[in-house]
Amino acid sequence: MSTSYLQVIAHYFALPGNGDKVSSLLLELAQATRTEPKNLYYEFFRSPVDPDHFVILEQYSDADGLTDHRNSEHFQRLGFGTIIPLLDRREVSSHMVIS
Repeated sequence: MSTSYLQVIAHYFALPGNGDKVSSLLLELAQATRTEPKNLYYEFFRSPVDPDHFVILEQYSDADGLTDHRNSEHFQRLGFGTIIPLLDRREVSSHMVIS
């Protein structure tokens, strides 16, 4: 029997010198996101070479899970309201994984 989930891979590039602030906010966002009903996995990683570069790996039980995440209070407040303004750029892709 096959299973599927939505894999999200995001690269966040903080404005120079904002890596520590973004890291702290991502920790708070990760804790809140892990409580979402359709979230299967949420981790972020900070580059050892560029402290302003983060990779975020997220998994949701379906595509609606990502929509629910983006509409959540914590993402509106922390993601759109606080983290994204601290970024130089971000690259986000999502893919359905069938195994």
